[in-house]
Amino acid sequence: MKKIFLFVCAVFVCVSCSCDKGNVNLYPEDNSGKTVAEFGGVKISDKYVKTYVDSFNDYIKSRYNTPERKEELMSKIVEAELVAMKAIKDGALDDPLLLSQIKNTIARYYSGTKLKTQIEESLKISEDEMKKYYEEKKDTFNTPEKVKASHILIKVTEGRDKEAAKKLAAKVADEARKAAKDMGSFAKLAEKYSEDEGSKKRGGDLGYFERTEEGGKMVKEFSDGAFALKEVGDISDPVESEYGFHVIKLTGRKEKIERSFEDVKNSIENTLKTEKRKTSFEDIVDGIKKELGYKFNKEAAMAIEISVSQSAKDASDNFDKSQKLKLKDHLLSADQIKKLKQQQQEMEKNGVKPEGNSNIKIQLNNNDKKVPDKQ
Repeated sequence: MKKIFLFVCAVFVCVSCSCDKGNVNLYPEDNSGKTVAEFGGVKISDKYVKTYVDSFNDYIKSRYNTPERKEELMSKIVEAELVAMKAIKDGALDDPLLLSQIKNTIARYYSGTKLKTQIEESLKISEDEMKKYYEEKKDTFNTPEKVKASHILIKVTEGRDKEAAKKLAAKVADEARKAAKDMGSFAKLAEKYSEDEGSKKRGGDLGYFERTEEGGKMVKEFSDGAFALKEVGDISDPVESEYGFHVIKLTGRKEKIERSFEDVKNSIENTLKTEKRKTSFEDIVDGIKKELGYKFNKEAAMAIEISVSQSAKDASDNFDKSQKLKLKDHLLSADQIKKLKQQQQEMEKNGVKPEGNSNIKIQLNNNDKKVPDKQ
């Protein structure tokens, strides 16, 4: 019973203030309909009570829909009005805390009703606006073709000239094709032969990537060789790049996806409406500031002390520490980060960017202070 009384009190708390139109009457005379209760020279009509009952959510309504519970609810509603009148007579509205809470409630109500309606009515997005957005962001709506590949790199070294490297790569490609039906055979060959230290530990896997011409980060010769493979499982002849000879295995393909304006029109409209809602609200508030001669003394505002008890400060600090510890559990150790960076650098030396299917991007050239971001 206490909960519903507090709820009703919260609904009916209002403020009596002075404004251009004079004082607000919290208990206006209403002779329409039946009188539900009367006190202090005022009458509370059934029409007035119903307005607020209708604002309750369905859960509250269903809880108080029997005759007995309904009588209880109606009694609490008018009792809240009664207590509010007594509180006002006793000077409750002189309390600055109560006033600030009431005005904050009014501001939220006004923002969620009149201002919201005003903003929604202004959210008209033209076809031209949407088409312009589509043309400017077209690349974000389209997905280029991607392939997934593994490779074995044979380098040209001081003790192995280009012909020898190509011959060894051809031998490895032949072995790979002969063992193609055996699961994991290519990975074993990568571990045995590949001189790309970064990918060989993953069986040569490089993950998905785009064509070099479309923003892919593989060297062009490698990209061309991978995209030339037709079927998943196909293995290339040795592909030469500035880093040596690559034996490439196609392990996956994602077709190009192109979305027309009509395909994404609704999404664009929603995006533009979201942006316009924000700017519209800001414009309205700026207009109110001008209308009412708004001034803000930042220096005085910043000088206001926000006092916090030590126990609350300790609880907040402990929460932050616990969150950091939880995050740390999901991050790599310093040694792991160092090792992965070395692998990344080695892959880049071999002409392969280390994005692939790796779940971790290592931040380089930042004095080793950044931790890896999980994707």
